[in-house]
Amino acid sequence: MSYQIIPNIIFIFSVLGILLIILRHLPEAAINDSREIEEPSADKKLLAKGLPAEAFSKVKTNVQFWIKKTWIFILEAKDLKPHAAAGYRMKKIFSRSQPSEKKFPPAPITTHEVKNEQYYLSMIKLQPKHFEHYDALGKFYLEQGSLEDARDIYQYLASHQPTSPEFQARLAYCYYQTKQFEKAAEHYQKSLGLDSTQPNRYYNLGLSLEAGGKLPEAIKSFDQAIALEPKNSKYYLSLSNTYAKMGNTQKAKELLLQAQVFDPSNELIKSKLTKYT
Repeated sequence: MSYQIIPNIIFIFSVLGILLIILRHLPEAAINDSREIEEPSADKKLLAKGLPAEAFSKVKTNVQFWIKKTWIFILEAKDLKPHAAAGYRMKKIFSRSQPSEKKFPPAPITTHEVKNEQYYLSMIKLQPKHFEHYDALGKFYLEQGSLEDARDIYQYLASHQPTSPEFQARLAYCYYQTKQFEKAAEHYQKSLGLDSTQPNRYYNLGLSLEAGGKLPEAIKSFDQAIALEPKNSKYYLSLSNTYAKMGNTQKAKELLLQAQVFDPSNELIKSKLTKYT
C-alpha cells in the first residue's frame, strides 16, 4: 500500500514546488516593472505604503486560487481526503466565498424603548427621506454635548433644506459652541433672513458678533432683539457688556438700570451696578 502512496506524494510536492517557484519570482518582476516608471501617478501612490502592484496582485490571486483548486483535485483524485475535522478546515479555506448573511431592515423601535443614538439611526434607516429624524438625532447630540456630531447633522440638513430658518439657527448654535464665531454669525444671519421675527436669534447673533470682536455690529443685533422683546433683561445685560467693552461706561450703566426694572432680583445685575457706584 505504501508503494502506491509514495509516488502520489512525490507528484503532489512536485506540482506545489513548481507553483511556489513561480510565486517567488513574481515580486521581482513587479518590482522591475515599477522601476521603469519615474513619476508614479496619484492613483499609484498606494505603492509607497507597501501595497503590491495591481498586475502582480491579480496574478498572485489567480495563482493562489489555482493552487487551492489543484490541491482539492489531487485530494479527490488520489483518495487522500483528510479526516472530518481537517475536512471542515479545508472547506473554510478553499471555498471561493462564504454565503453572506441576509441583511434585513432594522425593526421599528417602539416609543417605550430608550431613545438613544441607535434608536434615531434606526429611524433614519427606515425612513431616510424624513428630515425630522435627522433633526431629532441632531437635538439628541446637542443634549449629549456631542457638538461635532450635531454640527455634521445640521450641515446636512441646512444644505438639503436651505429655506429652513430652524436648521440654519441650530447649525449656527453648533458653530458658536465650538467657538467658530464667524460661521455662527453667518448662519444666524441666514436664519434671520428667512425669519426675522425671532428676538432670541438676534440676541444669539449679537453674542456671536461680540465674541468675534465685531462690537458695533453686535450692538445693532442686541438693539433688534430688544425692539422685538423689550422686557427681556438678558438683552439689556448683554448690550451693557458690549458698551462697557467699547469704553462707554455711562451707557453701560443706563442699560443695567433698565434691566433691573424688569428683573429686580437679578444678582448679576446688582453686582455689575456696584462697579459704577
